[in-house]
Amino acid sequence: MTKLPYLRTMFATCMLFQTIYVLCVVLWLAVPDLKGHALLSAVFPYFTLLSVGSFIYGLVASMIYGWIVAIIFVFFFNLWPQLIAAVPGQRAIRT
Repeated sequence: MTKLPYLRTMFATCMLFQTIYVLCVVLWLAVPDLKGHALLSAVFPYFTLLSVGSFIYGLVASMIYGWIVAIIFVFFFNLWPQLIAAVPGQRAIRT
């Protein structure tokens, strides 16, 4: 089994998180009465909506969150086959 690469997964997750963040901000601008927008302020501390600096802060924070999630996911994804192979009796099943 090939191992999942860290760098590709990190950038893919980063781009996914940033896209979701931008869509949330656009939705917040389009429909400011929704109650779910409070989640942005909870996920990104010191976030305010109508500030360019705050928007860039949220973009960078979502990038960092994406990288952290990707690092944890790839670590366990690559570790899982080794853990399964270490379980007693697996070699007997394979042969």
